[in-house]
Amino acid sequence: MTRYYFLEASLPPLKIGVKPEITFEEFIYRLQINLSKSDWEKALKIRQLIDLLNIRALFSGQKLDHRGNYSEKELDEMLLVQEGFPQYVFDFLGQFETNAAKLRHFAGLLARFFLEEMNHAKGFIKKYFSFEREYRLVMSAIRAKSQGRDLNEVLQFEELSDPFVAQILVQKDAERYEPPMEYAELKELFISTGADPWEQHKAFTEWKYARIEEMSEGIPFTIDAILSYMVRLLLVEDWEALDEQQGREALKACAD
Repeated sequence: MTRYYFLEASLPPLKIGVKPEITFEEFIYRLQINLSKSDWEKALKIRQLIDLLNIRALFSGQKLDHRGNYSEKELDEMLLVQEGFPQYVFDFLGQFETNAAKLRHFAGLLARFFLEEMNHAKGFIKKYFSFEREYRLVMSAIRAKSQGRDLNEVLQFEELSDPFVAQILVQKDAERYEPPMEYAELKELFISTGADPWEQHKAFTEWKYARIEEMSEGIPFTIDAILSYMVRLLLVEDWEALDEQQGREALKACAD
């Protein structure tokens, strides 16, 4: 395993609520000139989730996140010629004729993405994609119960035989949803922040940051430590960039 002593030592510390001393663009440049080819591909894989969310933004006419692997023009071309993404992405989108239909079913593509990529990933990427998927599922269940929505409908695009999904659906008729122990704090944060989506967004971001930081503890100077820094830098930049209205919209997008 390649050790990145100089690279990691050169990265400034990160903290939620404090403007980072390095931009994501600067960070990516450092990766390009320091990572091995195989480790650079791992960095691209992390950013592929941003690309996927940018496809949704493209269909809905929203602003794209510039920190993905591709520009808006590149994404347009890739969707047209069906290149640059795994085939399952094009197979899924090809089921629907209109962008509106693709947007209605986009949760299905995200579900497929996480399952497919977790099956092939190792190390931090596997941990991170698994965490991101489970976090989203738990939040969907918590919100659904608070709104009186049917969990079967909310999770209709998920693999119903998956143990984590099954754990949620077994509570579909319960008055309240009780998440697994490792996600119990999410429900507490949801309740403590009340009906204010902006306060929820901030609390969840801080919680996510801490959990992702834990994933790389004890593995300094490795690609996993570098990838953990990447994801945390994204969260710190998001915190700095979002105003209250944007925060509410971001929270809503995560729930959709």
